[in-house]
Amino acid sequence: MTYGRALLLCAAALAPSLGSAADGDTAATDDTAAAGDPAPVRDDQHAVTFEVGTGLEYDSEVAVLELDTAANAGDLAALLDFGVGYHRPAKGPFDLSAGYNFSQSLHEDFDEFNVRIHRGSGTLSYDLGRVDIGATLQYADAALHGDEFMTFAQTSPYVSKLVGKRLFLRFAYAYTEKRFASDPLRNADADGLSGDAYVFLDGLRRYLVLSYRYDSEDAIARQFDFTGYRVSAQLAQRLMAGKHELTLRTYLRYETRNYQGLTPSIGAPRDDDRVQLEATLELPLKKHLLARLAYKHGDNRSNLPSVDFDENVLSASVAATF
Repeated sequence: MTYGRALLLCAAALAPSLGSAADGDTAATDDTAAAGDPAPVRDDQHAVTFEVGTGLEYDSEVAVLELDTAANAGDLAALLDFGVGYHRPAKGPFDLSAGYNFSQSLHEDFDEFNVRIHRGSGTLSYDLGRVDIGATLQYADAALHGDEFMTFAQTSPYVSKLVGKRLFLRFAYAYTEKRFASDPLRNADADGLSGDAYVFLDGLRRYLVLSYRYDSEDAIARQFDFTGYRVSAQLAQRLMAGKHELTLRTYLRYETRNYQGLTPSIGAPRDDDRVQLEATLELPLKKHLLARLAYKHGDNRSNLPSVDFDENVLSASVAATF
């Protein structure tokens, strides 16, 4: 396998997953440029990986942004996570990967904010030589306080290209369907266009990810229709602490949403601006055991009072991979 092909595979694995549960929205409906490093490219016939994790999280403002609700208080939560992934070793121009993830949050005081998510995804790509083309399918089913909350289905074709040895570009279109069990007026179809640039400053030891995305969402009730965009930047770097290699990721995102219809409670169209700053440190404990420490600050500004708040989240977790 050539250096260019290996780096291209790794960069493709780094491409934002449009369904990360760690992105600040309960039902995993956003892309995340902070999606973690790819698994090593393996040459065995079946490349299957498992991850099991648990941890604690303190959130200064517990909220469900999809329902525009907040507890106006902080709370401690236990986190549980399980994932399995498959990546078909590259043999020829086709590349295939698939995965399943289960996550659960259990709050100490506000158990009505407990969230359980099942998420499945699959990606198929084809190497045309000059560019790669492919598509990602994702489906998520979220429950809130034990009751069905929402489902999320997305189809996202994309084209990507490795430019030299330092730049990887990816452009994608995404069609998304959101369905809310408790409030069908929020059911929506969305179109999104995104572009990502991965700048490999020192291979996979240090890289920068710059992203832009435009969204247009059409809901059953006009008050939930919006157009908006987001820009984000992530810097990931591997550091040495004695004999241990640590991974530090810093992530900054700005998002704006302009809603189309009047929101009855405020008598005007809603207008949101969100800024998120996040830092994550990964520390290897043993060969298959990893500790993660994370801090996130969210600055949510809106003319809708229920989602106008600042948020600070601290978390510590351990994960076993095999």
